[in-house]
Amino acid sequence: MKAPQEITVGRVIRLLFGTATVALLVFAFAVREDARLFAAAAVCGTIWWVWDLLTAHVFLPLGDWVTQTVVGGGLGETDGSTRPGLDDLVRLLESHLERGASRHVDINAAIRLEEIYRVVRKDPESARRVVEIALRRYPDAVELERFRRSGPEASSGEGVPPPPENSR
Repeated sequence: MKAPQEITVGRVIRLLFGTATVALLVFAFAVREDARLFAAAAVCGTIWWVWDLLTAHVFLPLGDWVTQTVVGGGLGETDGSTRPGLDDLVRLLESHLERGASRHVDINAAIRLEEIYRVVRKDPESARRVVEIALRRYPDAVELERFRRSGPEASSGEGVPPPPENSR
């Protein structure tokens, strides 16, 4: 079942001109004597067509552009399929580690990659590899302290405090 359409000014105007065009044509064919009725139907039909054209190609794109610009989304429609996925995030974080970005970026990339590999992808080998890279580069990093512990709890992530409630 199709969802009911939203009532907008553009749809009301379109309905009015469409109804007027059809009504004038029916009335003009019924009377058959007055060419002014055919002309009025033609004018209403033309206005109806121009309104549709302007709405589809001028008003809606301009409104979308203004809305996206004010809200900060940029030009065009927001398409969920263009958002980066998990694979894109992994590639981005790995490229940070490969290129050797700033200390802060490297450490955060390693921590996020370790979490993704360990929790999401269930790949402890890759998680350890990423942590080892970061520990070799930054042996004094306080952020990596939890990974310096030895034993099974270090690799499983147990004993690590949960993230704060406001970060979810």
